[in-house]
This record gives sequence, structure tokens and C-alpha cells, in this order.
Amino acid sequence: MIALTRVDFRLIHGQVITRWLKQCDINEIVTVDTELSKDSFMQDVFKMAAPKGVKISVVSSEQAVTIQEKGGLDKNRVLLLFKSVKELCSTVEKGLKLEEVQIGGLGGGPGRKAVNNAITLDRTDADQLLDLEKEGVNVYFQTTPDYPSETLKNAVAKL
Repeated sequence: MIALTRVDFRLIHGQVITRWLKQCDINEIVTVDTELSKDSFMQDVFKMAAPKGVKISVVSSEQAVTIQEKGGLDKNRVLLLFKSVKELCSTVEKGLKLEEVQIGGLGGGPGRKAVNNAITLDRTDADQLLDLEKEGVNVYFQTTPDYPSETLKNAVAKL
């Protein structure tokens, strides 16, 4: 089952991922990143960053939808991990079914504003996430398990 769906531009990284894995009792990470799915060297780097005993796979948007349709996300407690809101929304448009998405880190840059701890948002990401929420997906912002979460509505109001 999908225990947590998270968008974090850093993907698998240190303490944050380790804490979420423990918090949600996760034993498999499926990273959905079409670009990374074509780069075996970088996949190996990410696999080395993962904690021992956690199954790791890197798949494209299309592969993620197929895996879900065939029940491949039902066997373990899965962290479904996306690098960007764009990839998340593209995958949902292709047929991925989600109930909830945690936004954990979107990076910095021009036009981006901090809306929850260090999580930034720009108008493009905000609009895509609002569209996703209209489709019935609960979207919230949270960096770590001990930091309070924030609704999409409250985060967008800070733009």
C-alpha cells in the first residue's frame, strides 16, 4: 500500500527520509522521475543513499501507473517519491490514483516564496496543486514528522 506520497526535490536524502521511513513504517521507496529512470549511474547513487533493508526502484511516470494498475504498490509499505509537482501532476494525469500528497521540499529560485518552514511555492506549482486538490487529492505541506503540517489553502494564501 502507499503509506506516503511525497514531493521533495532532494529525493532520497539523509535524516528527513530516514525519519519518514520510521514514522510510516516504510520498506519500499518508489521514486517516480522519468529523467532519472533513464540514468542508471544516478539511480545507483540514490540506491546507495537509502537505508539498508529498504527496496528502491526508480521508474518513469508511465511505469508508475502500470505498476499501480498491476498491484505492484500493494505488496509493501511504499513511499512514493516525486522530485517535482510537475512530475506528480503528469503522473496523475496518466492515471496514477492518489488520496493524499505531502509536499516536503520544492527548492528555491526566482518567484518562489517560503510557505511552510523551508518549503517554497511559486504560482505554477500552486495552480497545479490546486487542480490536483480539485480532483480529490488531499495536499499538505510538511518537512519532517515533528514539524506541523499546513494545508494547501493556507500555503497558497501566503503567495
